[in-house]
Amino acid sequence: MRRRGRLLILFGLILAVVAGALTLYFFQTTVPEPVEAPPETVDVVVAIQTIPERTEVLPEQVGTREFEVNQVPANALRNPNEAIGKTALFQIAENQIIVSDLVVDPARAAELGKAAFAVEEGFVAFAVPVQDQNIVAGAIQANDFVDVLVTAQFRVERPLEEGRPPLEEEALVTQLTLQDVRVIHVGPWIAPPPPLEGQPAPPVQNFLTVMVPQQDALVLLFLRDDPNVTFDFALRGIGDHTEANTDSVTLDFLLDRYDITVPAAAPIVIP
Repeated sequence: MRRRGRLLILFGLILAVVAGALTLYFFQTTVPEPVEAPPETVDVVVAIQTIPERTEVLPEQVGTREFEVNQVPANALRNPNEAIGKTALFQIAENQIIVSDLVVDPARAAELGKAAFAVEEGFVAFAVPVQDQNIVAGAIQANDFVDVLVTAQFRVERPLEEGRPPLEEEALVTQLTLQDVRVIHVGPWIAPPPPLEGQPAPPVQNFLTVMVPQQDALVLLFLRDDPNVTFDFALRGIGDHTEANTDSVTLDFLLDRYDITVPAAAPIVIP
């Protein structure tokens, strides 16, 4: 009987071990494998048709597509309105992600050194050398509008009494010429190289670059190259594009306009 009881106990232990092993195997095989999370995505702006270089980006040329985050450049545009109306710096291929470096706002093109992108159709950019006194003490900035004031120096003959040769003298005349001219840049487009060690920096010539029709560019060229002509720029207020009519200003104009009395010649005292 004792031997039989021992066999039963041993058999029970074997069953318990087998049951435990089966239970452990069951839980190991029935635990679901972890499900991999889908990759994070984001909508970015793409070209839905090829956009030629140096052309305006049109609404029908751009759209959005979903990309995995790790495939998207940091400067990719997220809203089509960030591209529409801007100018493509380079050709943008169909389905290409549009990044901020591919497009430029025409109004800011000059600030980025892209002068040609700031010039509207039918106009040209023209630069003239200036000093602060010519540009409202340096107040004129890019995208301002200015008028061009010109002073010309002439040699004229004034008749004298009969029998005497006419008197030749210099005369000045000042007039408003070009009006409502848009400034696209102030200063040189390319920064001068740094001076050599121990050498003083060379003086920098300041420039004003304006956008004008071709005919007006010829006018500015003539005024710039004529040694008898000087000109200044008058700054217009924001939103003021009215056309002004002015009279040429001469010495006679000033005397008459402001009722200035010309002093009589001092009498000659004969000892």
